[in-house]
Formats: sequence, C-alpha cells, structure tokens
Amino acid sequence: MKNTDLILAKDLNGQKIYIKTLEKWLADGNQKELADFFFDRFYTRYLKPFDYKHKNYITSYKNGFAIMASCCLLIETFISYTNNEFKNNRQKSERSFGYFFLTNKEFICFSEGGLELNKYEKQLTKYLNNRGIPKDFYSNVRCGILHNGETKNNWKIIREGDLFDKKNKTINASEFLKNLVIVIERFRNSLLKADFDNDEIWKTYKSRLIFMIEKSYTN
Repeated sequence: MKNTDLILAKDLNGQKIYIKTLEKWLADGNQKELADFFFDRFYTRYLKPFDYKHKNYITSYKNGFAIMASCCLLIETFISYTNNEFKNNRQKSERSFGYFFLTNKEFICFSEGGLELNKYEKQLTKYLNNRGIPKDFYSNVRCGILHNGETKNNWKIIREGDLFDKKNKTINASEFLKNLVIVIERFRNSLLKADFDNDEIWKTYKSRLIFMIEKSYTN
C-alpha cells in the first residue's frame, strides 16, 4: 500500500509536507505550494546547511568537497524534474551534467566541448557518452568525489577566486553553490509565472511529481 504519511520535505517554516499533502496540491492545482515545494525540498536538503553563517562553522567545518558532493547530487535530481528525458536517469547520469551545464547560463563555462543540445535531449536506446569539459567534470569531479573521496587528473576544489579556472582545473565550490541556488530559485519562479495546465514546464514537473508519488508504494 501507499504510505501517504511519508514526509517529503519541510517548508521554510518547518511545517512537514507529506505524500498526501502533495497529492492534494496536485488535485487542487495549488501552483504556489507546488512551486515552493520544489525549492523547499531541494534547497533545504542539499544546499541550506552550507549557508550557515556562524564564523566557527565557516572556518572549521565548511568543506568544499562536501559542497561539491551535494551540488552534484542535486544537479542530477534537478534535471530529472525539469526534462522528461532524464526522469529515469539510468545510464544517463553523465549526459545529465552536460545538459545542465549547457542549459544554465551560470554554468556555461563547464559546457565547452560537450554534446550539441539535440543529442542531450534526443531519446536514445543506446547510452551516449559525453565529451569535452562535461565528461572531464563528470569523471574527475563528480565520480571522483562521490566514489573515491578525491578529485582526479589534477582537478582541484577551492573556495575562492573564479567559479572555474580551465587552465588550472580549479572550481570555487562556494561560487558553484551560489550559482546552483540561483538556478533552483529561477526554476521555482518560472513555475509561478507559467500556466499550470498548459505550459510544458508544468507538464514535465507534474509528471515527475506523480512518478515520485508512485514510487512511494511500500510492501
């Protein structure tokens, strides 16, 4: 049976959001609540901890590797909610990064040498590898950090300077985090402005929410 009391998120006031809450919002067409749900769920779970302003935390606990690990996980999740091609990300993880970098201006510097947009979006029956900086990032930053606790091939994570220094292969994790917050805020704002019933952004988003609800069934 479906666990309708499963907690999916807490809003910024600390109120719990359950499966049954989300189902009601979808049934009633509660556009603002559903748009806020996206930001509340993913900002709070993946990014908010790193925005803690206490000096001792910043100097002694905040870590660029942890920031990048959370950001990489969120990028794959974000794409699954914004493009139906990636709703199921199996064998598409690498391509999802190239698509994300190419379609968000804050991260365009990481898209150099990647696939053309239509090759990211085209439904493929065969796994298609990426190339260029997106492939380099995926292999040496995303997979390096998540699977091995290290970056590879001279890529470095820092917390100062430019977002990305191609020559020295350095990424400013703090700037990466700031830009990712901008991206998810923009998506929420786009949902608020779009037509709930007719615009493609809502069709894709609602499809992913329903997919998530369906996966909430337990034995």
